[in-house]
Amino acid sequence: MNRHLALIAALATVVVGCASFPDAESTRALGEQAVATGYPGMPPVLTQRAAQDAEQNVCSKIGDAKLTSEEAARVVAASRASIKYPSSGKLAGDWKVGAKLVASGAGMRVRGGRVEKAKENGALCINCHALDPREVNVGNLGPSLTGYGAQRGATDATVKYTYEKIYNAWTYFPCSNMPRLGAKGYLTPEQIAHVVAYLVDPQSPVNKK
Repeated sequence: MNRHLALIAALATVVVGCASFPDAESTRALGEQAVATGYPGMPPVLTQRAAQDAEQNVCSKIGDAKLTSEEAARVVAASRASIKYPSSGKLAGDWKVGAKLVASGAGMRVRGGRVEKAKENGALCINCHALDPREVNVGNLGPSLTGYGAQRGATDATVKYTYEKIYNAWTYFPCSNMPRLGAKGYLTPEQIAHVVAYLVDPQSPVNKK
């Protein structure tokens, strides 16, 4: 076979291959299967992260598809139902404890095929948000929260909104990229209350110039 015929044969193979490529839903199913079976022998606490809940499944629509109003309402309703509050009823805790949590990446990391053992997970908010204006090693995936309490105050309504947003951001922004920190069990209600205090307390460095 000469070079030209070989090229024609190769192009024909590509065309046939493209024509038989699975549709979007089949591709998604294959992808989910690959993720679910990609870590054989791993502990369930790790592999269960690959299992999508009903809300995540809705939010994982392929391509540029947008949520319908019905889907968005369903995600919001389920997210709101997931919220639990501290047993003390206090939604703003100790900002000094919160300061440690927002900079801590402890917990839920995989090392040597095992999930890291830690007494409590960190929140690691600085990965995505600017907080303390003196801290330069921060992420910018999320909006800056510097001056959060100074701008919004520390009213009951602000504290409640902040707590719920951290617990499950999808309550207010369906399918947001922000982790559902409380709903997925990464932070306890008490930890979230400490992070809230770090954001709203006037004595927190977040609210100092």
